[in-house]
Amino acid sequence: RLLVEIEPMDFQSIVVQFSGTGNSLWVARSVADAFSEQLIPMSEYLLKDTLKQPFFSLSERESVGFVFPVHSWGVPPLVKDFIRRVRFDSHESPLIYAIFTCGDECGYTGRMFQHLLAERGWKSRHIYALQMPNSYIVFPGFDVDDKALEEKKKRRAKEKLPSLIRAIADDEPADCYITGSMPFLKSKVIYPLFCKYALNSRPFYATDDCIACSLCASQCPTANITLIDKKPRWERNCTQCLACIHHCPVRAIEYGKTTQKKGRYTFR
Repeated sequence: RLLVEIEPMDFQSIVVQFSGTGNSLWVARSVADAFSEQLIPMSEYLLKDTLKQPFFSLSERESVGFVFPVHSWGVPPLVKDFIRRVRFDSHESPLIYAIFTCGDECGYTGRMFQHLLAERGWKSRHIYALQMPNSYIVFPGFDVDDKALEEKKKRRAKEKLPSLIRAIADDEPADCYITGSMPFLKSKVIYPLFCKYALNSRPFYATDDCIACSLCASQCPTANITLIDKKPRWERNCTQCLACIHHCPVRAIEYGKTTQKKGRYTFR
């Protein structure tokens, strides 16, 4: 585990997170450790079999942190669903902050997040982004980073994260966001197409190398994988986090033909 060296702070916050390959989970754990708080997985409240209402009772000084990956230059649909459903028992609007993880850039993800908050009558002064190793490999031309770049991104994130944690605790906004090039095209054109067409689990399959370990099913945040004769079968609740592909210990999971010669990555 890549530790962030920061002393625990006198700051109260719940930290809700969504992660596929572990980048956002590491960030969320680091924030929760600094604030001496417990992590709350968003997916637990949105599983198709439970559909629990996310409800949290906040103390007077308690804030709410959101940590999640950027998906196709936008907010993952799972996160959007959580924000629209969550309820806070608080006498006033809580201090809300967010830290996104992205392979390279975020486009207008920050604007989308603010808009989602505005729908609920909330707003945030702290929206940050950290570059982390790439893991989205199902589109042509997309692959994981080479080892040198992977380590460089993790090292820079480790150096930057403490300053973001302090900015949140002191309520002094910092400048740490990567919009990138052509944000309108990426977030306003490609992202809607991603949400409409790419959340498709049909191309997933397990090869004959599958050892029936069931790790793919246990790692899926939406419980979208069932086991038939100890082999995985994908249902229709995919969020495209690719946890199943990357966590497979024997590289037995593919997405059509596009992932066959591409790398795998999980945060370590």
